[in-house]
Amino acid sequence: MLVIAPAILCGAGLMAESKTPSLGYTGAPSDHGGQDCSTCHSSYGPANSDPAGSLRVNIEDYIPTEPQTIHIIVQHPDADRWGFQITIREQSEETLSSGVFTITDPTDTQVACDNGTQYGSNAPCNGTIVRQFAEHLNAPRGTGGTAFEFDVSWMPPPEEVGRLHVYVSAVAANGDGTPLGDRVYTVVKTLNNAGTCDFTKAAVLQTISNGASFQPAFSSNGMITVFGSGFQTSGRARTAGLGDFVNGAFPTELGCVGVEVTGPGLAQPVDLPIAFVDPTQINAQMPEFVGTGPVGVTVILNPGAMNAISSAIGTFNTLEAFAPAFFLFSNSTSIAAEEATTGSIVADSSVVAGASPAKPGDIVSVYGTGFGATNPATAAGQIPSAAATLANPVTVQIGDVTLGSSDVLYAGLTPGSISGLYQFNVRIPASTPNGDIPVTIAIGGVQTQAGVTIPVQQ
Repeated sequence: MLVIAPAILCGAGLMAESKTPSLGYTGAPSDHGGQDCSTCHSSYGPANSDPAGSLRVNIEDYIPTEPQTIHIIVQHPDADRWGFQITIREQSEETLSSGVFTITDPTDTQVACDNGTQYGSNAPCNGTIVRQFAEHLNAPRGTGGTAFEFDVSWMPPPEEVGRLHVYVSAVAANGDGTPLGDRVYTVVKTLNNAGTCDFTKAAVLQTISNGASFQPAFSSNGMITVFGSGFQTSGRARTAGLGDFVNGAFPTELGCVGVEVTGPGLAQPVDLPIAFVDPTQINAQMPEFVGTGPVGVTVILNPGAMNAISSAIGTFNTLEAFAPAFFLFSNSTSIAAEEATTGSIVADSSVVAGASPAKPGDIVSVYGTGFGATNPATAAGQIPSAAATLANPVTVQIGDVTLGSSDVLYAGLTPGSISGLYQFNVRIPASTPNGDIPVTIAIGGVQTQAGVTIPVQQ
């Protein structure tokens, strides 16, 4: 179905739509801009415009690998034929379907997958297609005024993936073989993971480090990395996304794992916001401490449950007022950087495919952690929506040049990211030669790690 000219295809494909609807019209925002069946069946305006009818979708919060039957009930007193389409997506990645549909009633329902073409054509679901739909087959007839129920079996994903979104669009049609005179109804539901955490063996905590430099020093509100073993089952990794956020902040439990700290100025143990976890590594953000001193760290499996298991407490004496460090691209000494106006990655193409060096005069954004307080202050785990500048001055050096204030255009938190990620928009000096150019930022008498660079090419 062509989004740019829906009336043309709606007029030409009426009978086909009653048998096999065009894919991707459930209202899912990543499919055709969130369009639903009212794109074609538009006589009564947008979906849910006619209160005489209704759509009910009965589905429960999911438990991984525990199947359930989804009941889709559409009703209107003047309808004679019925249709629907449903898809279930990860809230953290709306372009990916979650779980697998199977058909229990092959007379009225079918499963189809998007084959990757621009508007999605029905294709076999062979395990490689990322967007799956269940939908009507041959638009079954019913008695006017009687709700028609479609039943679809759904197997949830094998492991928890955070919250899921269920998108359903349904048509209560008058049966005249055209899209005229039909009503459309939509439902969007959010499913939570209702499964239980079942680790049986305590994790082993080995050490913690600065989350950017992997050196020992860390600071208030800085990102850290916890190293050890038993944090996840083998091969399992979880990255926090929208489906995990709690009240717009990063979660303190991810993949059945939590991290608890004690330290200077904390009246009680604090649960850390977590950004990533795999079997041997946890990326998290420290809270705001008062002063310096020993910090106690505990990794908790099945946190908050009766079967919670705590690691041995690790005590670390590397809390500093400032622990500035750059994030680097993987397996390199190249600072994580991008062109400030275009977002193009700044790196050698051998480090990041498709990237390119900066040019003298370019404004480049570089990223790090451990730079201390900001104005306004932002609590750990929060996601700032606007600029929050550093409370303390910094000195930026690129190659042999110490930048003036006019060439440091921004120094503070990265809007839209976890509050432990800092951003610096800096201008590459016009005199910078070609090559891998050292960059340092100093704050409070402490400097970022040595030996890291940005590539520059005239």
